[in-house]
Amino acid sequence: MNRRTDTMRRARGFSLVEMLIALAISAALLVAVLSALVASFRAYQATTEQASTHVVGRVIMHRMMALVRNGVDFGPLPEDARDRYVVTDEFIFVDEDGREIALRLDRAASALLMQVDDASEQLLLEGVRGPADSTGEAIGAFTLEFENGTRLVRASFDLTVDADDNASVALEGDEVIPIRLVGSTAPRRLTW
Repeated sequence: MNRRTDTMRRARGFSLVEMLIALAISAALLVAVLSALVASFRAYQATTEQASTHVVGRVIMHRMMALVRNGVDFGPLPEDARDRYVVTDEFIFVDEDGREIALRLDRAASALLMQVDDASEQLLLEGVRGPADSTGEAIGAFTLEFENGTRLVRASFDLTVDADDNASVALEGDEVIPIRLVGSTAPRRLTW
């Protein structure tokens, strides 16, 4: 009978060692699941920020091109009337209502700014960079093509926007893919 009771006692439940092993395995699985969940949330945040920045960037680019299409006077003009191109980080033009509008890429602040007449500058877009050559030297974000030194034929824009420079996506690798916005347009008065 003593032998039978020992067998029943052993078959009745788990030992303390078995319980600790089961708890350790459960804890490891829980940590893995939570890490995957955090990584998923951060990836969602980075993707959402990038999509939002892409939409805002496209709206800003469309608005700048619309302003050029409706503009009547443009600058800066080439220093020499024989030059066709001006490459700059500041673009000034007058719209149909006589308002002077200035678009400026502030490379130090990584911002695209707009000023209407003598009002203060307004921030259009943050995290903006202009193009650079192979040595890293800055190239103007706005390329203006003139005919006869004063008549704007085409304005081109080349900007790169970082989706969110404050995002913390360490689990996915700190790479936030920049969005390049390139556009080109001509004033409507050329086609009329």
